[in-house]
Amino acid sequence: MILPYQKLKDVISGNDPMIISDKGISDSQIQPATIDCRIGDRAYRMSTSMIPKYNESVLEMVEKYSIYDFEIKEGSVLEPNACYIIPLQERLRLPYGFYGVFSPKSSTGRTDVFVRVLSDCNSAFDCVKPGYSGPLYLEIIPLSFMVGIVSGLEMTQLRIKSISKGMNGEFLSSEELMLAHSKYGLVYSNGGMVVPSGDMVIKNDSLYFHVDLDREIVGFQAKNNPVQQIDLFRKNHYEMEDFWIPIKKSKNKELILSPNCFYLLTSKERVKIPPPYASEIITYDTNTGEFRSHYAGFFDNNFGGEHGTNAVLEVRARDVPFRIYDGQPICRMVFEKTTEVPEKLYGASIGSHYTGTGPSLSKHFKKVQW
Repeated sequence: MILPYQKLKDVISGNDPMIISDKGISDSQIQPATIDCRIGDRAYRMSTSMIPKYNESVLEMVEKYSIYDFEIKEGSVLEPNACYIIPLQERLRLPYGFYGVFSPKSSTGRTDVFVRVLSDCNSAFDCVKPGYSGPLYLEIIPLSFMVGIVSGLEMTQLRIKSISKGMNGEFLSSEELMLAHSKYGLVYSNGGMVVPSGDMVIKNDSLYFHVDLDREIVGFQAKNNPVQQIDLFRKNHYEMEDFWIPIKKSKNKELILSPNCFYLLTSKERVKIPPPYASEIITYDTNTGEFRSHYAGFFDNNFGGEHGTNAVLEVRARDVPFRIYDGQPICRMVFEKTTEVPEKLYGASIGSHYTGTGPSLSKHFKKVQW
């Protein structure tokens, strides 16, 4: 099960904390079922993306394969298609009964910045084994845009899970998903009505979502040559047209995804995460097509509000052009209980930038009215 807000506060502020930072951890970093992690003040430009050996620390790997390093300060820029590793300000000291998983924040994924967490002696990204004690590092690869960064920028999220039922035994089964939908309503139409259970696609203990290509603007495509960089620490700052091309609905409600291009699309369905649960979009499945459908995967308790919110899809085609059609299955979501209902729910205090309907840009951009 996932630790909720109040338990995360306990494991940060207790006498034997699981999550530690020399600069302290603020309450604003603690979300209903996640903790926002901050980058440190030094970046290492790597020759390639890589992962440590089973007996190698990340710092040892960085010392062998980095090209150069620099202090992160105002004006620091990361170039597209270059790999950087930056130590995180947070480090872990987990007892054996708990492990950690990571996912990019929405604002990171929607700017086509690919990030993954590394840890010592661990040949896997975005997870740390039970009992891990040590530092954390973030691999960052901007893909479409130059990005400006500052120390303390929050780019990835951490979930702490117990292993009471094993590393993969906590997701709701298909039957439990049906019962949760009957009780709370997990899926809504664009009109805000609960979707009948018989119209949902539930299989493999997952809830499937479908791409919406039947709206006036179906999404956005990243421009290849933007006129300026995106400073990831700015909000409501940039004009859409400087970085994005709006995609209008085609007559046949189809879209050709071009290789090496990045798209923001949306799901036909609206999703609502009930307070007892958190959810996650699972890594893309090549059986559905040669494209990736998301970067940021975590959805916290109470996401979606009263009548659900469309899932924004961060889509990148792989090696060949690929046609998608309106209503095509494009991603799947799993649900998991938190050990308790969080005392702080998603959007309950100051709200969120990501609660509208349809495709939307990251919080760095001014909102567009169509």
